[in-house]
Amino acid sequence: MYARFFSYTLSLLLLCACDLRAQGIASRDSINSQVALLRKLTQSGNFEQAQVEAVELREYMESQSVPLEPEIVSLLSDIYKANLDDKSIAQLLSDAEADARNQRDFSLKIALLDAMVRECKKWLLPERAFNVQALVMAARDSQHVQSLRALEADMQLRVDSIVALRGVEVAQDEQFVKIERNAGLAIGGGLLLSFVILLISLLRNNSRWQKMLSKKELEWEIEKGNLRKEYEETTAVQVIAAAQAVAPAETQRLVTSPFPQGPEPDQIALLIEPNRQVVLYLKSLLSDRFRIETARTAIEGLQMTSDMLPDLVVCDALLNGQSGIEIARQIKLAERTNHIPVVLLTNKFGNEGKLDALRAGADVWFTRPVIDDEFDASVQRLMDERKLRHEDFVRFIHLYFTDNRIPASEPFLQYTVEYIEQNLGNPDFMASEIAKNLQLSNTHFTKKLMVLTGKEPVQLIRELRLEKARVLLEKRAGTPNVIAELVGFSNPGAFSLAFKDYFGENTLLLYSFPGIRPGQ
Repeated sequence: MYARFFSYTLSLLLLCACDLRAQGIASRDSINSQVALLRKLTQSGNFEQAQVEAVELREYMESQSVPLEPEIVSLLSDIYKANLDDKSIAQLLSDAEADARNQRDFSLKIALLDAMVRECKKWLLPERAFNVQALVMAARDSQHVQSLRALEADMQLRVDSIVALRGVEVAQDEQFVKIERNAGLAIGGGLLLSFVILLISLLRNNSRWQKMLSKKELEWEIEKGNLRKEYEETTAVQVIAAAQAVAPAETQRLVTSPFPQGPEPDQIALLIEPNRQVVLYLKSLLSDRFRIETARTAIEGLQMTSDMLPDLVVCDALLNGQSGIEIARQIKLAERTNHIPVVLLTNKFGNEGKLDALRAGADVWFTRPVIDDEFDASVQRLMDERKLRHEDFVRFIHLYFTDNRIPASEPFLQYTVEYIEQNLGNPDFMASEIAKNLQLSNTHFTKKLMVLTGKEPVQLIRELRLEKARVLLEKRAGTPNVIAELVGFSNPGAFSLAFKDYFGENTLLLYSFPGIRPGQ
């Protein structure tokens, strides 16, 4: 009875710990997302909106009891400085000082106090900076004392270990039987002679056993070769006979090509599913359109999603006791992976299954067992929606430099296009600069842009330059050669060829008749 009660209590504690850990991860992700948004707003000079987002960040951190960090203090101070908000900086410094006093880790405390000193100097608060500097020195002294105490405890522990080992050695020495030197030599010589005789005997036996083993291995290899040959002949006869029973044409195909032919699909589908039977079934439904990758655990699934950026993720709601709903939600919340369509597999029906999908942010959900026709139709619909998004983005580019500009469907696309617009006049501008600002590798940036727009980064930059040039030509903002230089073409001839290839019209003709769009 007590054992059952202890087991139930331990399980409850483990569940609570897992839930708290999941909440901590979600809270950390939310704070990181808000901090990233604040950085983008400050970089773009939108300090008024940054002030509003800063208030929401402080309220959320207070509700989650999350202490301030040095980089957050510096970021908020810059926002308050731009908005001349003395009241907010005073409250921020007070809260930061309180968090520093409550911080037990001296390294984190010193880093936070150093950040406060810098901000006090920036806001011309010498007295406050002096007080905080005193706290920094006190914290460093405490850290030094703590390290000395730890060193002293470690040295004392080593001394105690040496004393204990010495005591054990002395006790063991007292247990040994003392033998005279001559008697010891005689005993040692006898043992050595016995060892030599035993070694010679073992070597002889070893040589005899090796010969027998080599003979048996040779016999086994011959027998194994005969069995393999018989199996291959039998299998080949069975395959050809089965193929001939189905169709003569199929027989010829099986004989000449035993493996399926055709190019490997370009798109990748990641299956986060621990059940092997379900994985095999899903592979049979998706392998004609996707290259299949699998993950059995939540951690492995998140890592593979972040590294590979697949075109589709199919995730089970239960992963060996863990919540697959939380995994799908993290995929949809992360800026790096939020564009990937997610299909959630659940064991619930009706509104309960729909609620799981809403919690996870999944695009489609299915109740197990999955019906193949419905699954195929839903996956195809997701792929068709991607093509529609590509068409919407083409319309967005055509209207971007006009008075009828429409907003982009994704913040990622809006930021990318705005960054390219700021650098249109630079002929050496590279897409790698955008990826660096978004904290993505060039490969991942290109992959995400292709999924959302169907365009390579170089192609997108070229089309935006030509769209800007068309608007300038219609407004007669300059000669074609001048406009070519304004939009980043160092060679006017290359600009004319690119313009005609993209719009089907000559630049001089469009410049001669302003207000007429190509094709009208």
